[in-house]
Amino acid sequence: MTAPRDRYHKMLNTTRWRKLRALHLARHPFCADCAAEGVVTPATEVHHIRPVSIERDPARMERLAFDAGNLAGLCHACHVKRHERMGKGTAEENARRQRAEADLFARRFYGTQTPGGCFSATGAPS
Repeated sequence: MTAPRDRYHKMLNTTRWRKLRALHLARHPFCADCAAEGVVTPATEVHHIRPVSIERDPARMERLAFDAGNLAGLCHACHVKRHERMGKGTAEENARRQRAEADLFARRFYGTQTPGGCFSATGAPS
């Protein structure tokens, strides 16, 4: 079986991805993170907001990779910072980060009450 990271890199080397990337940069020519700080910087890279390589199912991975709503145009420096904040560290650090992202998503989508509780490691309500 192909590792998720390998499948992800294969997707990035397709014509489909290159077209989507170019379209995103044409529609969003400035770095989203710099713009949030009031700075105008050209976006030169496209970042997947929700990491594609965390998906194990190839079909779900592909949907996430090519979802225009999962993309952010960034300058190189901000792209590096995003990946640093994502915690390219131990499996425990990555799991903690993913739980926090899931909790944030659930709170945004469902409000303060999430169906079935929360996604935190302790199981305690957020």
